[in-house]
Amino acid sequence: MNRRSLLLGTAALCLSAPALASEEDICTVPSELNTITQKLPHLAERLRARQPVTIVAIGGASTKGSAAGPRELAYPHRMQLVLSALYPDVPFKVVNKGVSRETTQQMLERFPADVFAEDPVLVIWEAGISDAVRGVEVDDFAGALQKGVDEVKNRAIDLLLVDMQFSRSSRAVIDFERYLRAIHRIGDVNDLYVFPRYEMMRYWAEQNVFHFDVTTDDERAKVAAKVYDCIGRRLAREIQAAAQ
Repeated sequence: MNRRSLLLGTAALCLSAPALASEEDICTVPSELNTITQKLPHLAERLRARQPVTIVAIGGASTKGSAAGPRELAYPHRMQLVLSALYPDVPFKVVNKGVSRETTQQMLERFPADVFAEDPVLVIWEAGISDAVRGVEVDDFAGALQKGVDEVKNRAIDLLLVDMQFSRSSRAVIDFERYLRAIHRIGDVNDLYVFPRYEMMRYWAEQNVFHFDVTTDDERAKVAAKVYDCIGRRLAREIQAAAQ
Protein backbone atom coordinates (compact mmCIF):
# COMPACT_ATOMS: atom_id res chain seq x y z
CA MET A 1 0.00 0.00 0.00
CA ASN A 2 1.29 3.47 -0.92
CA ARG A 3 1.71 5.33 2.36
CA ARG A 4 2.04 8.61 0.53
CA SER A 5 -1.32 8.53 -1.26
CA LEU A 6 -3.86 11.07 -0.09
CA LEU A 7 -7.52 10.67 0.78
CA LEU A 8 -10.16 13.21 1.66
CA GLY A 9 -11.11 13.53 5.31
CA THR A 10 -11.17 15.90 8.24
CA ALA A 11 -8.60 16.82 10.83
CA ALA A 12 -8.32 18.92 13.95
CA LEU A 13 -5.87 19.32 16.81
CA CYS A 14 -5.19 21.26 19.96
CA LEU A 15 -2.02 22.53 21.66
CA SER A 16 -2.89 21.43 25.18
CA ALA A 17 -1.10 18.59 26.98
CA PRO A 18 -2.10 15.24 25.51
CA ALA A 19 -5.62 14.08 26.34
CA LEU A 20 -5.57 10.52 25.07
CA ALA A 21 -9.30 9.95 25.45
CA SER A 22 -10.03 12.57 22.81
CA GLU A 23 -7.10 11.85 20.51
CA GLU A 24 -9.36 10.27 17.88
CA ASP A 25 -10.84 13.74 17.34
CA ILE A 26 -7.48 15.44 16.70
CA CYS A 27 -4.49 15.07 14.40
CA THR A 28 -6.48 12.88 12.02
CA VAL A 29 -4.81 11.53 8.86
CA PRO A 30 -5.94 8.98 6.25
CA SER A 31 -5.27 5.34 7.08
CA GLU A 32 -2.63 5.11 4.34
CA LEU A 33 -0.57 7.63 6.29
CA ASN A 34 -1.19 5.96 9.61
CA THR A 35 -0.14 2.36 9.04
CA ILE A 36 3.03 0.76 10.36
CA THR A 37 3.96 -2.87 9.69
CA GLN A 38 7.56 -2.79 10.90
CA LYS A 39 8.41 -3.73 14.48
CA LEU A 40 10.61 -2.21 17.17
CA PRO A 41 11.76 -5.40 18.94
CA HIS A 42 14.30 -3.90 21.35
CA LEU A 43 11.84 -1.30 22.54
CA ALA A 44 9.12 -3.92 22.84
CA GLU A 45 11.34 -6.04 25.08
CA ARG A 46 12.11 -3.06 27.30
CA LEU A 47 8.43 -2.19 27.61
CA ARG A 48 7.44 -5.75 28.50
CA ALA A 49 10.01 -5.70 31.29
CA ARG A 50 8.82 -2.24 32.41
CA GLN A 51 12.41 -1.03 32.25
CA PRO A 52 13.40 2.62 31.66
CA VAL A 53 13.36 3.70 28.01
CA THR A 54 15.69 6.25 26.45
CA ILE A 55 14.88 7.57 22.98
CA VAL A 56 17.15 9.91 21.04
CA ALA A 57 15.61 12.19 18.43
CA ILE A 58 18.27 13.55 16.09
CA GLY A 59 17.59 15.94 13.25
CA GLY A 60 17.51 19.56 12.22
CA ALA A 61 15.60 22.68 13.17
CA SER A 62 12.21 20.94 13.09
CA THR A 63 13.45 18.38 15.64
CA LYS A 64 14.92 21.14 17.77
CA GLY A 65 11.57 22.92 17.54
CA SER A 66 13.06 26.23 16.43
CA ALA A 67 9.96 27.52 14.67
CA ALA A 68 7.79 27.19 17.80
CA GLY A 69 10.29 28.45 20.36
CA PRO A 70 10.89 26.44 23.58
CA ARG A 71 11.96 22.81 23.23
CA GLU A 72 8.95 21.83 25.33
CA LEU A 73 6.88 22.56 22.21
CA ALA A 74 9.06 20.45 19.90
CA TYR A 75 7.70 17.12 18.69
CA PRO A 76 10.12 14.93 20.74
CA HIS A 77 8.80 16.38 24.00
CA ARG A 78 5.18 16.18 22.86
CA MET A 79 5.79 12.54 21.92
CA GLN A 80 7.30 11.84 25.34
CA LEU A 81 4.18 13.15 27.08
CA VAL A 82 1.97 10.79 25.10
CA LEU A 83 4.25 7.78 25.57
CA SER A 84 4.40 8.41 29.32
CA ALA A 85 0.60 8.42 29.41
CA LEU A 86 0.38 5.25 27.31
CA TYR A 87 2.91 3.42 29.51
CA PRO A 88 2.55 4.88 33.03
CA ASP A 89 4.70 2.12 34.55
CA VAL A 90 7.68 2.83 32.27
CA PRO A 91 10.02 5.81 32.80
CA PHE A 92 10.57 7.56 29.44
CA LYS A 93 13.45 9.86 28.60
CA VAL A 94 13.43 11.48 25.16
CA VAL A 95 16.67 13.30 24.36
CA ASN A 96 16.35 16.05 21.75
CA LYS A 97 19.50 16.32 19.63
CA GLY A 98 18.15 18.62 16.96
CA VAL A 99 20.66 21.08 15.46
CA SER A 100 19.60 23.59 12.84
CA ARG A 101 20.84 23.52 9.23
CA GLU A 102 22.80 20.27 9.41
CA THR A 103 23.07 17.86 6.51
CA THR A 104 22.64 14.14 7.01
CA GLN A 105 26.41 13.68 6.88
CA GLN A 106 26.90 16.27 9.62
CA MET A 107 24.29 14.55 11.78
CA LEU A 108 26.03 11.24 11.20
CA GLU A 109 29.26 12.70 12.53
CA ARG A 110 27.45 13.52 15.79
CA PHE A 111 26.27 9.95 16.36
CA PRO A 112 29.09 8.87 18.73
CA ALA A 113 28.64 11.80 21.13
CA ASP A 114 24.99 12.72 20.66
CA VAL A 115 23.32 9.36 20.01
CA PHE A 116 25.29 6.33 21.16
CA ALA A 117 26.58 8.03 24.33
CA GLU A 118 22.96 8.31 25.52
CA ASP A 119 22.51 4.50 25.33
CA PRO A 120 19.11 4.68 23.60
CA VAL A 121 16.87 1.74 22.81
CA LEU A 122 15.28 3.72 19.94
CA VAL A 123 16.63 6.41 17.63
CA ILE A 124 14.31 8.70 15.67
CA TRP A 125 16.23 10.26 12.77
CA GLU A 126 14.75 13.20 10.87
CA ALA A 127 16.79 13.85 7.74
CA GLY A 128 16.76 15.34 4.27
CA ILE A 129 15.61 18.94 4.63
CA SER A 130 19.02 20.63 4.72
CA ASP A 131 20.33 18.24 2.08
CA ALA A 132 17.58 19.35 -0.28
CA VAL A 133 18.00 23.04 0.58
CA ARG A 134 21.75 22.88 0.01
CA GLY A 135 21.47 20.76 -3.11
CA VAL A 136 23.56 17.89 -1.73
CA GLU A 137 23.86 15.12 -4.31
CA VAL A 138 21.08 12.63 -3.72
CA ASP A 139 23.53 9.71 -3.87
CA ASP A 140 25.63 11.37 -1.15
CA PHE A 141 22.53 11.94 0.96
CA ALA A 142 21.45 8.32 0.53
CA GLY A 143 24.97 7.06 1.27
CA ALA A 144 25.19 9.00 4.54
CA LEU A 145 21.72 7.85 5.54
CA GLN A 146 22.55 4.21 4.83
CA LYS A 147 25.78 4.45 6.80
CA GLY A 148 23.88 5.80 9.78
CA VAL A 149 21.28 3.06 9.48
CA ASP A 150 24.05 0.45 9.51
CA GLU A 151 25.72 1.96 12.56
CA VAL A 152 22.49 2.01 14.55
CA LYS A 153 21.41 -1.50 13.58
CA ASN A 154 24.87 -2.92 14.34
CA ARG A 155 24.44 -1.72 17.92
CA ALA A 156 21.10 -3.50 18.36
CA ILE A 157 19.18 -0.24 18.59
CA ASP A 158 15.77 0.25 16.99
CA LEU A 159 15.52 2.98 14.37
CA LEU A 160 12.68 5.02 12.92
CA LEU A 161 13.16 7.56 10.12
CA VAL A 162 11.24 10.80 9.65
CA ASP A 163 11.02 12.47 6.25
CA MET A 164 10.76 16.18 5.40
CA GLN A 165 8.30 18.91 6.25
CA PHE A 166 5.86 20.30 3.69
CA SER A 167 4.94 23.83 2.72
CA ARG A 168 3.72 25.12 -0.60
CA SER A 169 6.21 27.98 -0.69
CA SER A 170 9.21 25.73 0.00
CA ARG A 171 8.03 23.12 -2.45
CA ALA A 172 7.86 25.75 -5.18
CA VAL A 173 11.59 26.50 -4.96
CA ILE A 174 13.16 23.31 -3.53
CA ASP A 175 13.17 19.88 -5.18
CA PHE A 176 12.22 17.64 -2.27
CA GLU A 177 10.91 14.75 -4.35
CA ARG A 178 14.26 13.11 -5.10
CA TYR A 179 15.22 13.16 -1.44
CA LEU A 180 11.82 11.84 -0.40
CA ARG A 181 12.20 8.93 -2.81
CA ALA A 182 15.69 8.25 -1.47
CA ILE A 183 14.70 8.17 2.20
CA HIS A 184 11.71 5.91 1.52
CA ARG A 185 13.89 3.64 -0.60
CA ILE A 186 16.38 3.36 2.28
CA GLY A 187 13.48 2.52 4.57
CA ASP A 188 12.18 -0.18 2.24
CA VAL A 189 15.59 -1.78 1.70
CA ASN A 190 16.28 -1.91 5.44
CA ASP A 191 12.71 -2.75 6.54
CA LEU A 192 12.48 0.48 8.51
CA TYR A 193 9.42 2.61 9.10
CA VAL A 194 9.65 6.06 7.54
CA PHE A 195 7.22 8.37 9.29
CA PRO A 196 5.47 10.17 6.37
CA ARG A 197 5.55 13.67 7.80
CA TYR A 198 5.69 15.32 4.36
CA GLU A 199 2.46 13.73 3.18
CA MET A 200 0.75 14.24 6.54
CA MET A 201 1.53 17.94 6.40
CA ARG A 202 0.49 18.16 2.76
CA TYR A 203 -2.82 16.49 3.67
CA TRP A 204 -3.41 18.98 6.50
CA ALA A 205 -2.59 21.84 4.12
CA GLU A 206 -4.98 20.58 1.45
CA GLN A 207 -7.73 20.12 4.03
CA ASN A 208 -7.11 23.67 5.35
CA VAL A 209 -6.31 22.37 8.82
CA PHE A 210 -3.05 24.33 8.86
CA HIS A 211 -1.85 27.25 6.78
CA PHE A 212 1.91 26.78 6.69
CA ASP A 213 2.73 29.87 4.63
CA VAL A 214 1.55 32.47 7.15
CA THR A 215 3.35 35.80 7.15
CA THR A 216 4.00 36.98 10.71
CA ASP A 217 6.46 35.47 13.17
CA ASP A 218 3.74 35.07 15.80
CA GLU A 219 1.46 33.21 13.41
CA ARG A 220 4.27 30.95 12.26
CA ALA A 221 5.19 30.07 15.85
CA LYS A 222 1.61 29.17 16.72
CA VAL A 223 1.18 26.98 13.65
CA ALA A 224 4.55 25.30 14.23
CA ALA A 225 3.67 24.50 17.85
CA LYS A 226 0.38 22.91 16.80
CA VAL A 227 2.05 20.88 14.05
CA TYR A 228 4.82 19.69 16.38
CA ASP A 229 2.20 18.61 18.90
CA CYS A 230 0.35 16.69 16.22
CA ILE A 231 3.51 15.04 14.89
CA GLY A 232 4.48 14.04 18.43
CA ARG A 233 1.07 12.45 19.00
CA ARG A 234 1.17 10.53 15.75
CA LEU A 235 4.73 9.32 16.36
CA ALA A 236 3.81 8.07 19.82
CA ARG A 237 0.89 6.08 18.42
CA GLU A 238 3.04 4.58 15.65
CA ILE A 239 5.69 3.62 18.20
CA GLN A 240 3.02 1.98 20.36
CA ALA A 241 1.81 -0.06 17.37
CA ALA A 242 5.34 -1.10 16.38
CA ALA A 243 6.24 -2.16 19.92
CA GLN A 244 3.35 -4.58 20.38
